[in-house]
Amino acid sequence: MVLLLALIPAGCMVFDALGPIGPREATFAYLGDTVLSVGQIVPVDVTVSVDGMPLPPQRLRLEISPDSTRVTLNVAGDSLIPCRAGDASLLVRLLHSSATGMATPDTAFALHVIGGAPPSPRCP
Repeated sequence: MVLLLALIPAGCMVFDALGPIGPREATFAYLGDTVLSVGQIVPVDVTVSVDGMPLPPQRLRLEISPDSTRVTLNVAGDSLIPCRAGDASLLVRLLHSSATGMATPDTAFALHVIGGAPPSPRCP
């Protein structure tokens, strides 16, 4: 019985070695609202999956492009603060993953800000 249990991990490594060669595809999904109102604070909710399998929470680098005066990130970097009406993009990059050999593309999610309350004091 002990020998059988010792062979199971070795068998799994053989199947991993015989799997597809090359980088695996990473994809991001933004689960938050893409139409934002000025003055609203929106938590950033991005998930990462590799070859269709969800990864546990990962460290992500978030940026706003091309104009961070329309939408900005809070100090912690985990929420969006819409400041002025217009369009912006949330850029996402995976900083590190335990999934070795993974392709880590940059991904952008389009955001549209509509008028609403006065801008937050945190807006540039």
